[in-house]
Amino acid sequence: MTKFAFLKQTDMEEQNENKIIRINLFQVSMTLGTYLGLYIILAYALTALSVKYAAFSLIAMPLFLGIPVIAFFLIKRFRDTNCKPFFPFPISWMLTVLTFLFATMLSCMVAYLYLRFIDNGAFAAGLMERLNVIISSSDSVTQTLTDPVQVEQYNSTMELLKQTVTWFCSLPASGVTKQLAQTSLMWGNILSLIIALITTKRIRLKQ
Repeated sequence: MTKFAFLKQTDMEEQNENKIIRINLFQVSMTLGTYLGLYIILAYALTALSVKYAAFSLIAMPLFLGIPVIAFFLIKRFRDTNCKPFFPFPISWMLTVLTFLFATMLSCMVAYLYLRFIDNGAFAAGLMERLNVIISSSDSVTQTLTDPVQVEQYNSTMELLKQTVTWFCSLPASGVTKQLAQTSLMWGNILSLIIALITTKRIRLKQ
């Protein structure tokens, strides 16, 4: 009969026919988090470019949507390579959470260094310029609306957009980085549950 034991909170030990595989979750998640973090950095870079060059938005959006897909394949590849017979939900979930955590740390650190020492306000200026273009084009949209309620709702939406972008652009580099970290960790916690449920392998006891 195959026996399994978990060592402390960060090690997983599998015993199968006198073969022992010990996995340090922190070490593995740091490696996987580095790969995922590099992918997120690429998504951030193309997003920054899309503010100035609209064509890059066609690439940046699919990259952001692909973050959970890349995280899933990283966890699945590790599972298939190292934990073929058994990959319980707690280990899968913990590994995925830590992977997102280290990816967030790496990507946000690079984002802060860029905004603090390289950007010199170019990203915020690009956002404000794009906002002005949207506001100027909104006048032609309101002229096509005949319902006063729709006009009021549209104007309220544009005003909310203006306030949000203006507030975001007024943040220092540390403030922007904090918002990125909070958003990344929130979605990372949500996605980690889904990925863990998909990648979990239950133990099959031999009769």
